[in-house]
Amino acid sequence: MNYKIGKFEAIFLVLIVMMNKILLNMPKEIIKQSKTGAPINIIFVGIIAVLFAILIIKLFKKFPNEDIIDISEYIGKKPLKIFIGIIFELLFSLIIVTVVFEFSNLLQKIYFPNTPTSLILLIFLGSIGFANLIGFKSIIKTNSIVVVLILASLIVIFAGTIKSLNFNRLNPILGQNIETTFLEGLSNIFAYGGLIYLFFISPFLKNKKDYPSIAITSITVSGIFLLFSTIILLALFPFITHSEELLSMYLLTRCIEFGTVFQRTDAIFIFLWIISAFSYLSISLMFMINIFKKLTNCNDSTNYSYSFIAILFSIIVLFENQSLFKFLETIIYKYFILGILCLCLAILVIGNIKKKIRKEI
Repeated sequence: MNYKIGKFEAIFLVLIVMMNKILLNMPKEIIKQSKTGAPINIIFVGIIAVLFAILIIKLFKKFPNEDIIDISEYIGKKPLKIFIGIIFELLFSLIIVTVVFEFSNLLQKIYFPNTPTSLILLIFLGSIGFANLIGFKSIIKTNSIVVVLILASLIVIFAGTIKSLNFNRLNPILGQNIETTFLEGLSNIFAYGGLIYLFFISPFLKNKKDYPSIAITSITVSGIFLLFSTIILLALFPFITHSEELLSMYLLTRCIEFGTVFQRTDAIFIFLWIISAFSYLSISLMFMINIFKKLTNCNDSTNYSYSFIAILFSIIVLFENQSLFKFLETIIYKYFILGILCLCLAILVIGNIKKKIRKEI
């Protein structure tokens, strides 16, 4: 991973995380929690996410060439480094198994009902393993193209559904009450899970001075798309708070047509979203491998890709249960992200204090 990434490549790296969360029912989960107050809630937690990003930027100033694993070792030696490393390995494993299961389940039910689930899983996991064998540079370059396509696809969806929107369905705008929208709604900060990736990208940047603009831009742009997605779902589908469909954004693709020639364009969007999932999963596996390399002091851990893939495949097949994976995705992931975010901020604060004390001595 000697390749250094530019400003926009880094922004796209964080955005691919957020875009996939939008595609994988994140807006619907926020709507179920905050009801019609979801748009206000997203703005509220979005402001908090930006403040978190600013805090992360300030705390990383003294560690421009290090990530959270390196900083953990700096303040707590090897035991803390291993502990934090394992925490993040579990997080990225959780991300991969839930996303792979979600997309595989979607494809099987919509397009390949007679195809064994294990085959679809193998295609997904094998592809991201192969991508990591090709290398970090290829993943980053490909991801930049993919993100542009995904952003364009969402803009097309927003534009294609605008005539059908009923904004009266957004009332009451503050939701049921202040408690659900603002107090309980604080937990929706997990929707900005791209913050987690900010703890790792600094060492890979060509220009360390780009880090602040990368952090703020990626969180702001993803927040805007999350807000529009939520507004459109609320204004178009009044039943969305009680529905159990596989992919709420998929419903939007069924509502748009481009004349009489291009209809049933949902297949095009699904194809783009599958590519997006591949990119997101490849990046998550890349970070898993990089953390493993730091924990084991391996010079080259690339060849461990398929070992990780085999383990993740076994986990999915062993616990192949939709309700379990839904619980992991909507509950465990939510509070896991919040816990890790607080833990990492605490490590950065302690690291800065230790730097200051050493400098004064």
